[in-house]
Amino acid sequence: MFVHPSKRYRLYIDETGTQTLKQTGIDRYLCLMAVVMRVDIHDKVLTPRLQDIKTDLFGHSPTSPVILHRRDMVKREPPFDILEDERVAFEFNTRWAALVRESQYIAMASAIDKHAHLEKYKVWQYDPYHYCLECLLERYVKWLNRHGFVGDVLVESRGKGPDKRLKAAYKRFYINGGDHLSASVIHARLTSGELKLAMKQEDVAAHQLADSLAHPTLKYMRGKYDGATVIDGFGQQLVKVLLQHRLARHPKTDEIDGWGLKWLPRKTGA
Repeated sequence: MFVHPSKRYRLYIDETGTQTLKQTGIDRYLCLMAVVMRVDIHDKVLTPRLQDIKTDLFGHSPTSPVILHRRDMVKREPPFDILEDERVAFEFNTRWAALVRESQYIAMASAIDKHAHLEKYKVWQYDPYHYCLECLLERYVKWLNRHGFVGDVLVESRGKGPDKRLKAAYKRFYINGGDHLSASVIHARLTSGELKLAMKQEDVAAHQLADSLAHPTLKYMRGKYDGATVIDGFGQQLVKVLLQHRLARHPKTDEIDGWGLKWLPRKTGA
């Protein structure tokens, strides 16, 4: 079936944190960061703009590709050691903030406090990654349905075992529907019953965008929903852009909570 490019979207997902429910005292939070973007805009606009930044600042080339990864950049691991130069760091921050602000996408984040999840659900202990994923999928499909669009889902690969379980979780959602979404609507809006996966080295631009936003967004959510202290910095400047321009909202009330930002487990009475 032919779908006009203007109506074909993709949900790109990356994460910060791990899905394990072990050692939640020291590995407590997981956040899935999603970028909703038209596939043609991703390939023809975002990707070349990202490649230009990487080429100009980090020596990216087809034979020596550079993949932006926030953790490596914070640690200043090569080729990101050049960010020790304040002029280079300023140029990168300026150009990256402009890319986050000006690119055409919708952002969604779903985060979970795994310790609170275990405390609340003594018996029912849904896999944290799959729980967050289902929340994003429901909001994505509802967004597609409201606008008459169709789309698929591309997640950054995390290894053979986790990928296999994740594809099975996606398949269950596709076949059975969600708590607030029928299978018939899902089938009408998702173009594939199979989850798509991409390795980090495949250089997916939107995954690198989501990677840069996941950690600061989790910090913001911990401050908002869990009372954590959040120190302002470049990451929180990016979050402010999301809050002003990019996070998904309730179609009638413009509310971000529960739409662009979803905190799990939901507090009693929330």
